[in-house]
Amino acid sequence: MPKTKMRPAAIFSDHMVVQREKDIDVFGAGVNDRTVTVEMDGNEVSTPVEAGFWRVSLPSVPIGGPYTMTITDGTDTVCFHDILAGEVWLAGGQSNMELELRNCLNGEEEVAQSGNDCIRFFNVPKFAWEGEQLYEAEDVSSWQVCGAKTSATMSAVAYFCARKLQEALNVPVGIIDCYWGGTSISCWMDEEQLARTKAGQRYLDDYAALVGDKTEEQYDAEMEAYFRDWNAWNARVQAMRAKDPDVTWETLNAECGVCPWPQPAGRKSPFRPSGLYHTMIARVKPYTVRGFLYYQGEEDETRCTDYGEMLGYLIGQWRGDWEDAELPFVFVQLPRFVSKADYDKGEDTRHWCILRENQWRVSRTIKNTALAVTIDCGEFDNIHPLDKQTVGKRLALQALKTVYGRSVAADGPAFHIVRPESGGMRIWFVEADGLHFQGGKGVGFEVAGADGVYHSAEAVIKGKTVFVRSGDVPVPCYVRYAWFSWGEVSLFNAHGLPATPFRSRRCY
Repeated sequence: MPKTKMRPAAIFSDHMVVQREKDIDVFGAGVNDRTVTVEMDGNEVSTPVEAGFWRVSLPSVPIGGPYTMTITDGTDTVCFHDILAGEVWLAGGQSNMELELRNCLNGEEEVAQSGNDCIRFFNVPKFAWEGEQLYEAEDVSSWQVCGAKTSATMSAVAYFCARKLQEALNVPVGIIDCYWGGTSISCWMDEEQLARTKAGQRYLDDYAALVGDKTEEQYDAEMEAYFRDWNAWNARVQAMRAKDPDVTWETLNAECGVCPWPQPAGRKSPFRPSGLYHTMIARVKPYTVRGFLYYQGEEDETRCTDYGEMLGYLIGQWRGDWEDAELPFVFVQLPRFVSKADYDKGEDTRHWCILRENQWRVSRTIKNTALAVTIDCGEFDNIHPLDKQTVGKRLALQALKTVYGRSVAADGPAFHIVRPESGGMRIWFVEADGLHFQGGKGVGFEVAGADGVYHSAEAVIKGKTVFVRSGDVPVPCYVRYAWFSWGEVSLFNAHGLPATPFRSRRCY
């Protein structure tokens, strides 16, 4: 950020939402030895500029507005208008959080009906390298009020979550959109945090090996060639979609070829570890928020066993950056997915199962986290399912229950204990009122004996339990449910919420 004059951080603009019930952090760049004064709602706070930066903390303001904020150093003055006080959430992750409202299920209708002065969003400029292009993008970035002319580029998941929260809480809701498709979890932490563990260090080492001694000029040339291929592929896809809006990915892949991926590795790549942390997360911290919404994990499939540890470190990083060790973190468990190629080959690495299990464990072991289960969602051969309404609603339900203390049904049935019984196994669940099989038949259950080889099991519900057995396993020792990348699920509770996938330890 240029430091030749006083400049608030780019996230401060007209139409912003500030967090209610908390002090409001305001920060930016300035000229050394000058004093910056910030005034809002009759409250005024001053601070000297040190090392080119300044930061003040204003007292909280009542819900609503509109408010005006004035910032001056005696030479330069900036005023922001139409500010509302309500709930602010940062929405992070990769492409399924990134998928825009206009591109989701019934996207055109959703955009047309999105007008709501009390829902606002800020799209953090997407740049992988700090420089003049980033600064220029920040200069023109601003908070947007949701409406037919603005909402199209908002995260669909975040929009539907915000809409539910706004309806339930009856306060303004602001979303900070901060995501990039195809990114690993390592992109959103700094190098020091990654280097704390062997798992994190591997991300750094593996990417450094990919880059090798490649110069920036070589990287730029590779990216130019890559974008030629990608643009040609995308033009073929868009032409087919123009002819048939309902064309499937199976057809697109067959007729247009598979999307060119991955991009070349390089020191300016958005996919390098820690890169987007510096160019996106670090440029909006510590704007005062209620918490974080997060949807990510697909890119870390091959590192699934490390994902729980990495997610814990990311939560710690962001909470530390925002100086609140208990800041809520509400996130999405991966839905079902399989590529047609793997399905036709009958292959399932079950990496997504392990990712889901690690996500579940984090939600149960790290304080003030909550998990939106989406195992009944997803699309065959489409890693970007269009139904973002369900995902956003379930994130909002988790927030309403765990953050706002509302009495809402947010959780589906969850595995509690299992005991052997009459040649089978009986499984107890929590959040199991109205336990039932959707479609009337239990599917997705498997049991294994001491050899660990699983077989499909019959399942019968009794109260809040499910009894499972298989004629192929006379003495079952293990049970699992929905332990696949793609498959049919059946177990729900009275609120229509799906059971969480699970696998048991050995049961004697």
